[in-house]
Amino acid sequence: YVFHFQPTAGMKRVRDESYSGSQFKRPSYGQPLHTGGGGSGGQKLTTDDALQYLKQVKEMFQDQREKYEQFLEVMKDFKGQRLDTQGVIGRVKELFKGHNNLIYGFNTFLPKGYEITLDDEG
Repeated sequence: YVFHFQPTAGMKRVRDESYSGSQFKRPSYGQPLHTGGGGSGGQKLTTDDALQYLKQVKEMFQDQREKYEQFLEVMKDFKGQRLDTQGVIGRVKELFKGHNNLIYGFNTFLPKGYEITLDDEG
């Protein structure tokens, strides 16, 4: 799965690109959460995509560290099969309420046929 994260203690600023580029790209396990060819021109998700999304989440909740920690817990539960896809969708919608960009951004990582929609907008 793409969500294979360990929070790092001393994350450096933007300089990490050159460092993380070679370290995180391992062809044998760059497997996205969804296996069907998505609508984005057959483009495969990489670990870097997941890391970018995680970075957005972390920055959005820099003053609410517990939200970020809860998101990591949701991902661990999903990976450990304690949560199914529907469960993850519910938790993500709840955690990121009011942050539609993060909610819609999470759709990228869902299996084909699953999508978070916000029918209670407005």
